[in-house]
Order: sequence, then C-alpha cells, then structure tokens
Amino acid sequence: MRPELRANAPALIRRAVAVGLLAVAPALWAGPIAFDTWGQFAFADAGSGAIGCDPADPAGGFCIPSSGTPTIFLDAPAWTFTAPAGALLTVTDAFLSGDQFEIFDFGIFVGMTSLPGQGIDCGDDPVVCLGTVGMSAGTFALAAGSHAITLVPLLSPEGSGSGYLIVAAAVAEPGSLALLGLGIVGLALVRRYRRHQ
Repeated sequence: MRPELRANAPALIRRAVAVGLLAVAPALWAGPIAFDTWGQFAFADAGSGAIGCDPADPAGGFCIPSSGTPTIFLDAPAWTFTAPAGALLTVTDAFLSGDQFEIFDFGIFVGMTSLPGQGIDCGDDPVVCLGTVGMSAGTFALAAGSHAITLVPLLSPEGSGSGYLIVAAAVAEPGSLALLGLGIVGLALVRRYRRHQ
C-alpha cells in the first residue's frame, strides 16, 4: 500500500463503510420529508453518516432548533420523497463554519457542498446560514421520481454539529412556458397551412 494511502487508511475505511451503509439505508429506514420545509439533521465525525435530531430520531443527535425560520427535526435517514417533475435539494451547514457534506441519493453520489470558510458563525437560522459567505452549502437538481437522501460529512473539525436541508419541487420557468406556448401555436399554424395546401 502506498504510504499516503496507508496514512489515510482509517479514514478511507470509515468512508467506505459509511457509503456501503448508505446503499442499504433506504431499505432499512424511510424518513419521508415534506417539500418546502427546512429540516435539521445532526452529524458527528467526518465519514460517519448524518443522522436526524432527537426526539424525531431517537438515535439522533441533540439539536438546537432555529430561532428564526420555522424548521423541523428530521427523523432517521434516509430522507425520502417523490418528485413528480424533479426537485431542487438545498443543504447548508449551520452554527460554526468548517463542515462540508457529500450528498447521496439511494447511495449514489450526487455532489458535495461548497468548501467552507473558517471562523464564521451564522447562528441557527437556515436562511441566514445559506446566505452567509463562507458557510458550506449547495443546491442540487434531482430528476423526477423517488429519492432517498443521505449525507456524509466530508469535513467535521469539531467532531459534531448540525445543518439543514430543504426540498423544493422543480417548476418550469415562465420563459420556458412561454416558449412552449409559442411552439404549440407554431405547430398549429403549420398544420393549418398544410391543410389548406
């Protein structure tokens, strides 16, 4: 084994085990989440899967609820939902900066949140934290269908913490709807023209 891999072997093993557990987690738990509601999760060391917040998740971590934007405590992962026309998943760190997350859907890697800054405290409100420069956050487009979201902290310098996620249903932009409408009108005009020919 190469020296740099040997030095990182414990972290690599923890990460491989966490990802392996993420692949079977949807079959073991099903924590349905609602659209357009911020949900709070807890986490520990880097490489160990994020969990819900006690008491919603009896095996979850201790969480301090938002004092601003209304939020809920998430139950045990995987956090599931069905998106008829796709969805946008937003994840943000909270409280102290320094944490970063990998996002998985049915155990398949979706992406990771941004690199965090250091020494920033955004407090407990997810909207404030999402808008604070230096707090790790990310938004991910998900296809239509069923989803089972799990998170793994990639960085966790304090060894514990919490963050938030929210799922918004994808909707067609007004410009896209206008173009679709113009296309339909154009097709109708072409058909009408061909009939008269």
